[in-house]
Amino acid sequence: MSVMVLAGSLIGRSYERSLQQELEGRAANALEQIAMRMDAVFEASKAVSYDGVVRNSYRLFQRDGDKAVLYRVVTDYLKQNFTRDERVPAAFITFWEEIDVQPYVASRGDFGYNSQREYRDTVEKDLLEKMKNIDTGILLLEYGGELYVARNLLDSHFLPYASVVLLCDRNVLFQSLEAVRQICQTVTLEIDDTLLLLENGTLSTQAQDPKSEEEYLFRSSVSGHSLLLTAKIPPFHFWQDVPEIRTAGLFVALLAIPLLFVVLLLFRRYVTKPMMVLEEASKKLQQGERGYVIPENAGSREFETLFDHFNRMSTELKNQFDRSFQEQQALQQARMKALQSQINPHFLNNTLEIINWEARLAENDRVSAMIEALSVLMDGALARDGRSRIPLREELRYTDAYLYIIRERLGTRFVVSREIDDSMTEVLVPRLVLQPLAENAVEHDLTGNHGGGLCLRVRQEEGDAVIEVEHEGHMTAEDRATVVAMLASPTADTELTGHVGLRNLRQRLNLLYGEKGELRLEQITEDRILAYVRFPISKEE
Repeated sequence: MSVMVLAGSLIGRSYERSLQQELEGRAANALEQIAMRMDAVFEASKAVSYDGVVRNSYRLFQRDGDKAVLYRVVTDYLKQNFTRDERVPAAFITFWEEIDVQPYVASRGDFGYNSQREYRDTVEKDLLEKMKNIDTGILLLEYGGELYVARNLLDSHFLPYASVVLLCDRNVLFQSLEAVRQICQTVTLEIDDTLLLLENGTLSTQAQDPKSEEEYLFRSSVSGHSLLLTAKIPPFHFWQDVPEIRTAGLFVALLAIPLLFVVLLLFRRYVTKPMMVLEEASKKLQQGERGYVIPENAGSREFETLFDHFNRMSTELKNQFDRSFQEQQALQQARMKALQSQINPHFLNNTLEIINWEARLAENDRVSAMIEALSVLMDGALARDGRSRIPLREELRYTDAYLYIIRERLGTRFVVSREIDDSMTEVLVPRLVLQPLAENAVEHDLTGNHGGGLCLRVRQEEGDAVIEVEHEGHMTAEDRATVVAMLASPTADTELTGHVGLRNLRQRLNLLYGEKGELRLEQITEDRILAYVRFPISKEE
């Protein structure tokens, strides 16, 4: 029985939620339609001010004093603009100057004489007083249960000389509320917190009772005027409103008691017990028994699958733990080897320094200079500071050290020229970007030719750094194929021989700059080879 009561309660709540969702959709649509229609009326009143027809006619009246012409022109203008507008049954122009002229128009016959008399007797007496402080704003007025929209008309000096008043048809403006009334017990619409559209469709300015928690509020606005829709959904009582359900519920309850007992037994056997087994296995896993396997039979296919997944997860966890332990040991050994490898360069530098001192004591300046150049070159290659990019001036220092050693090797036959832009010396470039280009030229061409010319160029092009190394030499067809294959796949683990420095440089350019890093090696003339590097300029690491 309790299940049926709960089901009835759930159905009732579901019904109320669905009704509330439908109310929200209808209320939002209703407010949107009302705002659109009211905004159209506001725009129509604004057009009277902007068109200038009434202002020009009034200006002629002030000059000629012909009231008949003023009445005729303004009335014709109102007929032209409002007789076909179903939202505005009647439109009036009230001049602030005390003249016996009051143009008006009614779009439908039943609003003609009655509307004009109601306006003169009730509205006009109170209108001008209220419009004094409105300036160019819009005033919503309620007189005799009717809704009026009023706006001041200003002359060329921005002073009000008349007011346009539009009588609104409530049935047209607020007809979208009918869709909300179909599902709600009460519906009211408040405009600017004072003007009320009541349940029966009449207007009122009387204060309303405070909103209760059972009421739903929906808000909107149009041209600075607020709209508040209040709706109350009628309560739904499942058992009272649907008496047939009570009889059916009692019958189902009598049948459900023995069935419920059987279900509880089956549930304990096939759900509760396997869950307890899984819980116990999880505790063992948390306590550190990695690789623990559930040995029991679950009794159902679903829990058999869960048991199987748990056993595989536990086994995999143990395997991963074992692999991680082995990897940690291997990593520790690698760190020890790396520490040892850091000692060797330091030992080499110290050894070179000792040899350099011996050369100086022997007054062999040439050997001393070569040792110092080799030491500088080793500093650049070892990169103890870990920087991947260095200033160009530092890169030139490493390159000069290398070229000095080559000059001592090849003698006067080796000629080096420079075209370096001085403004580029502080630009960051990849470490050892220039030296490998020079080394490639020396090892593959200049050494075999016993010398030759080599030119270093650094400049800026369109925000990029351009580095060129041009030298005397000639590439064979095999050399060109090797270079093309190396540049086409710089990151691949290929078996290409030669040009190791260029391949390493291309990989570093790809890592640092992606597609913006460019490296080319081409035969520009029959006996001249150009190495070209381009990458974006950066002055911060």
